Amino acid sequence: MARVKVYRGPGLLGELRRLLAERPSLWSYVEKVKPIVEDVRGRGYEAVREYTLRFDGVDVEDPRVPREELEKAYRSLPRGLATALRVAASALQRYHHATRPPETWVPGARLRWLPVERIGVYAPGGMHPYPSTVLHTVIPARAAGARRVVVATPPRRGSGSTPVHPVMLAAAYMAGADAVYAVGGAQAVAALAYGAGPVERVDKIVGPGNPYVQAAKLLVSSDVGIDMVAGPTELAVVADESADPRQVALDMLAEAEHGPLSIAALFTPSRRLAEEATVVLEEEAGEETGALAVFEARSLEEALGLADEMAAEHLVAYLSPGAEKRLIENPPRAGVVSLGVPPALLDYAYGPSHVLPTGGAARWRGGLGVMDFMRAVAFADPRGLGALRELVEASITLAEAEGFTMHARSLRRTLERLREG
Repeated sequence: MARVKVYRGPGLLGELRRLLAERPSLWSYVEKVKPIVEDVRGRGYEAVREYTLRFDGVDVEDPRVPREELEKAYRSLPRGLATALRVAASALQRYHHATRPPETWVPGARLRWLPVERIGVYAPGGMHPYPSTVLHTVIPARAAGARRVVVATPPRRGSGSTPVHPVMLAAAYMAGADAVYAVGGAQAVAALAYGAGPVERVDKIVGPGNPYVQAAKLLVSSDVGIDMVAGPTELAVVADESADPRQVALDMLAEAEHGPLSIAALFTPSRRLAEEATVVLEEEAGEETGALAVFEARSLEEALGLADEMAAEHLVAYLSPGAEKRLIENPPRAGVVSLGVPPALLDYAYGPSHVLPTGGAARWRGGLGVMDFMRAVAFADPRGLGALRELVEASITLAEAEGFTMHARSLRRTLERLREG
């Protein structure tokens, strides 16, 4: 049974920092993965096939799953599962299509958001299928207008002629993926980054995965775009006396269910809530449950400050109306902020993607969205810009100050043409 750590009294910030410092570093995996990435880059699919046999125990001669197999898997789904996927897909499509950024402009320049053309999605799915991840990655890519979206997912042992779980294929079909490859691990990331025989090269790779997958994404990030380097699941709960202790505890256990490296922390000024939630956590936690921590803060402000310091992947708040208003006005940093919506619902069928920043990365970015699949491109169009001559003259002066003679000459010619015209 997982042990629940309870913290109270002064020094909570230091205790939290020590707890977060225990998270594993990705750098140890980078050295392990680097030879695989380099091998795939050099030998292509021959290397991919060898690593797939070594790590997954499956010899995949051709990893491509035909489009008709995706549709067949979709048509063969049990009715209840098909309905659940459709409901989730609809919620995700509604949210992501609504969050496309608008074109903006000032006289003389426009900012346009154009889609990244070729997207590679990594979706875990070896021992257990994760069709939700397929939906949460492919759908925002499609909403952004990506021309081609392919999914790489690990093959299964003893799965016959189609080595990918049917529910993964069905989800890919429903979400609008163009192709599925039965390839997993670091070798899949390298294949998508550099191309490997039947596995096509992409412009950007997104999606969660184990530390080997994330280390591979980090290694290829100088040659191809990536969304983020995502680590184990994190949850911060901010709650006061009004919260249901059992709901709080179950939310924490749900996110800690992702594995022993996950972490779920409660920050509350309520001793009653802290004690009652701890009882449920200790009763329900299993051997593989991640770290569970309860911080009894001296005030709501301290609880909010601790959550901000954690900058967790998920933040859920169970607060009275007045306290919730304070959180909304100055929210703690987090990948996604949930006002009473269980994180487990966000993991499946609410709207925002469940691919979220971890390890404190919420300090500088949010969760996966349409803008991860778009390029912000500025268009300079001087028509209608009355101050162009003034800008050119200023630029000539700056170019000369920086010692760039040809810059200045180019701009002087532009100035001459403006005077002539």
